[in-house]
Amino acid sequence: MANATPNTCPHCGSLNTGVTFGFNPQRINDEETLVSDTLFACTDCDGQWAAFGFVMIAQRNGGPPSEEAQKALAEAVASAEELRIEPLDQEGNPI
Repeated sequence: MANATPNTCPHCGSLNTGVTFGFNPQRINDEETLVSDTLFACTDCDGQWAAFGFVMIAQRNGGPPSEEAQKALAEAVASAEELRIEPLDQEGNPI
């Protein structure tokens, strides 16, 4: 996929998407956790996909990330594998 972005549904092209699950959690502090290799879903077509190499901060109470979390995210992004999008079928299996 030339311009892979996990925020665009690979099934229908919708932007009504979001992360449903993240792997490899690394606790940053009591409120923030770094997760990578996430699963996404689309609210328009119910499509699902995995985003390998995608890294994000999960927060308990929202708001801007702490400086500590931003530093951890920058380090994780620098060492992450290249972004790869894998569309999944309704049972969560690669297509």
